[in-house]
Amino acid sequence: MTPGDSGKPSIARIYDYWLGGTDNFEADRAAAEAIRAQRPDVAEQALDNKRFQTRAVTYAAGQGVRQFLDIGAGLPTSPVRAAGGEPQWRATHEAARAVIPDAVVAYVDYDPAAVVHSRALLAGGSPRVVAVGGDVRDPAAILADPAIAAAGFSVAQPACVILACILHFLDPPEARAVTRDLVAALAPGSYVAISVGYATGSGGAEFAQVYNAQDGPRIYAQTWEQISALFAGLELVPPGLVDSATWRADGTQAAGRGEQTSMIVAGLGRKN
Repeated sequence: MTPGDSGKPSIARIYDYWLGGTDNFEADRAAAEAIRAQRPDVAEQALDNKRFQTRAVTYAAGQGVRQFLDIGAGLPTSPVRAAGGEPQWRATHEAARAVIPDAVVAYVDYDPAAVVHSRALLAGGSPRVVAVGGDVRDPAAILADPAIAAAGFSVAQPACVILACILHFLDPPEARAVTRDLVAALAPGSYVAISVGYATGSGGAEFAQVYNAQDGPRIYAQTWEQISALFAGLELVPPGLVDSATWRADGTQAAGRGEQTSMIVAGLGRKN
């Protein structure tokens, strides 16, 4: 069980609950169910996001990228929902190292409890896979973190930065500033994977209102134009900015979504 304040919901543990994990407390489950009442498919969307993240990391590793920075990572788990089954997604280090066995992977999270638990999960593994505390609003501090450098991460070489379902916790101008600063710091040939919650009409504002009532971090509704602007300075990898369920997915993963009024939208951009 994740250490920390069990009386206050945690983003990482809410996601863990939606994804079928066990690293959560009653406060997290209550908040998760209150949010699900507003958006019944939120757990499926959380799974879509994780699958997108796995595919984006696999793609970048397949292009020869050997280092990965997962900001707002939560818990680096890939639980199996049925006994004897396969994980429905893979944590960043698992996905990257399936392609490049010695890949450097740094997990970064603002929640101290998530960092402590991540370190426990990674204990005894490779020194090139680390978990550190950091604030997405300060990319320079993250990139200068000595533990990340000690793992072998260097901005002088192409990297893949993952910002999965984290930027909607910033207001749109701040989210744009974060991606601008990260893109500027990365070497050519780097990739940035981004996923953000999106809803048509008034759905985004209504969802944010329910989410923000759960005594956790504030969430912000963003327009399609604001999300698209996060990729400024990057060349979008086909199919571009789309529902995370369909981003380079096979027919099984993408089936059954139909017309969506809310989704996790996602894309992978390359710095040339």
